[in-house]
Amino acid sequence: MGGSTARVDLSRLVVVRVQGVDVARLDEVWAAARLGVPSERLVFDFVGDDGFHLAASDRPGVAGADLATGYVCVTTRDLVWQPSPVRPCYWRVKGVERAVAVRA
Repeated sequence: MGGSTARVDLSRLVVVRVQGVDVARLDEVWAAARLGVPSERLVFDFVGDDGFHLAASDRPGVAGADLATGYVCVTTRDLVWQPSPVRPCYWRVKGVERAVAVRA
């Protein structure tokens, strides 16, 4: 978020089981970062360990309000989304290393 960064230990968050894997809700990950800006005011880009990211090729990022429907796998750091509404396939970022937040 701007010049601010935070590291979040996923294993310390409340974990739920979705589609057979242990995941943490993305809105709770953002809250745990404690960067002081509500997610609803932001747009997020997720960057995978292979360099892939959502905002590549002028694709829109994820609106902060949508974080409540997304999860990150605790072991693989893959993003998983609730099945409805249907999300673009490029939202399923694998091995997320970083979430980048910018003001909406």
